[in-house]
Amino acid sequence: MATSVVKIVVKQGQEEAFEAIIRRLVEASNANEPGIRFYQAFRGAEPGEYWMLESFTGPDALKAHTASDHFKAMRADLGACFDRPPEIHRLSDL
Repeated sequence: MATSVVKIVVKQGQEEAFEAIIRRLVEASNANEPGIRFYQAFRGAEPGEYWMLESFTGPDALKAHTASDHFKAMRADLGACFDRPPEIHRLSDL
């Protein structure tokens, strides 16, 4: 399994744009990627703070996700919203 919790902090004033883009990415990913176990975005407790919970069936599914057309198409737009690089915390199943 390939599972991560990702903390994302967006620039002030970019929350609405980020939420629109991430909703499209979550929808497209869940609809088109059979290797996804769970893929969802959440608002954090602090302004501009978001969390992603991503779980894939394995490393190949994660690679397929980052190579997908929908991911590549939205990546630059998402990155423009970031206040800093995302913090990626990789997890292992018990």
